Amino acid sequence: MRALAAAASWLLLATPVQAQDDVQQGRALYTSYCARCHGVNMINTGAATDLRKFPKDEPERFARSVNQGVRAMPAWGGILQPGDVQAIWRYVISNPP
Repeated sequence: MRALAAAASWLLLATPVQAQDDVQQGRALYTSYCARCHGVNMINTGAATDLRKFPKDEPERFARSVNQGVRAMPAWGGILQPGDVQAIWRYVISNPP
């Protein structure tokens, strides 16, 4: 839980340059790990959560979902590093519905 709080605070403190770098890294990670189910460029067919509509004020929920898995979604916590999850989150919140 402490790690999630630290991740959330990091998201709020990142500089614009860091945030843009994270978006690019997040996009690459999303393409590798998430696009298969959530869709290319987050445009999905309804088989998985539409991440463009994920609540932007819930980074802890996003990190928990990615790390622990939800329903049919596998847990990525053993594969992705915390910085990877943060970068994917930056990508997700950079895309409007």
